[in-house]
Amino acid sequence: MLARTSLRSLLRPASRQAISSARWYSAEKPTPEETAEHVKETVEKVESAAEDVVKKVTDLEAQVKELKSQLTYGRADFINLQRRTEQEKASTKDFAIQGFASDLLSTVDILTAALKHVNQPIAEDNKDLVALFNGVEMTKQELLKTLAKHGVVAFDPTGEKFDPNKHEALFQAPVEGKEPGTVLECQKTGYMIKSRTLRPAQVGVVQDTS
Repeated sequence: MLARTSLRSLLRPASRQAISSARWYSAEKPTPEETAEHVKETVEKVESAAEDVVKKVTDLEAQVKELKSQLTYGRADFINLQRRTEQEKASTKDFAIQGFASDLLSTVDILTAALKHVNQPIAEDNKDLVALFNGVEMTKQELLKTLAKHGVVAFDPTGEKFDPNKHEALFQAPVEGKEPGTVLECQKTGYMIKSRTLRPAQVGVVQDTS
């Protein structure tokens, strides 16, 4: 009697779910409806999991793209900042003596005017005047050489097209055979420092009479 009771307890199903699950492994085959339902549930679970994975991958790709874009722009900004800093340093160095050089040009003008007031040629027997003239000329040339070492160069635009950025027009005059708008003569030499006009040349310009 005891053995029969134990056998019944062992064979008693734990639950309907256990029977349903066991049915897949037992000799009893599931119905087509149950098979279809099971397949449908499995497909839905796989599709849902796949959608989650795709969404996560898409989100990660978007984040990576945004980070790469930020990195690219940040690097470009840093390079541009370095370039601007180097340019500003070079510009500061190039034009640091601009004010000082501009003041020295007055001395060059005085020496030039002094040389123009000496009648040429100088009499050879006037040795003192010859020595003075040569000394003034040498002083002027040495001063110009020193300025040139720092990028300050004189220019005479006679015959060139008038440029208001580099030339200062003192007068206009009609001249036959000369192209209107060109520099007729230079009354005061102009100076450039690197690529910048330190002092515009004072000029006369051929007038257009048409």
